Amino acid sequence: MARRAKPLPAADLEVWTRYLRHVRPLRGVRVPEPPPPDKPGSVRPEPEGVRVVAAPAPPPALPQRRPGVAIGVAPPGLDRATWAKFRAGRIAPERTLDLHGMTAAAAHVAVNALIAGAVSRGMRCVEIVTGHGRRTGGEGVLRREVPIWLNDQPLRPMILAVCHPHAANQGALRVLLRRLRS
Repeated sequence: MARRAKPLPAADLEVWTRYLRHVRPLRGVRVPEPPPPDKPGSVRPEPEGVRVVAAPAPPPALPQRRPGVAIGVAPPGLDRATWAKFRAGRIAPERTLDLHGMTAAAAHVAVNALIAGAVSRGMRCVEIVTGHGRRTGGEGVLRREVPIWLNDQPLRPMILAVCHPHAANQGALRVLLRRLRS
């Protein structure tokens, strides 16, 4: 047995028809007629205990995030020839930063300054030497932290790709920088 649709209350029908003004109906679908307009002097009585509240504002749009930079992975948008040249070391670094002997805080400041300065000067490639870390303690702090720093703001938008200069040298990172567009 088919169920009958319940009739919409007048207030809901009015809201629905206002919404339908901005929508193109599907072929063969009947659009309901708008309710008759209220008389200018009449005011609709509000039901008791109901308070009219304005609809909340939509949440602000989130900024579009770029995917994180992965070491040794070709980024989207970089052509194969440039990626091959970068991976093979044929794009020479224009600046090198050696972090040996620095604390993590000092190294973070130095990495930020290197990347920002290189981008502002129009450089294409820089190298960051982190070292392998202490042999007995496993991975070094700077070797672990530098890739995280490169993926954080404000550096992430400036970086196109990251790789090790040689497969046997995991203690250094080569960074391909984005070109400034004007």
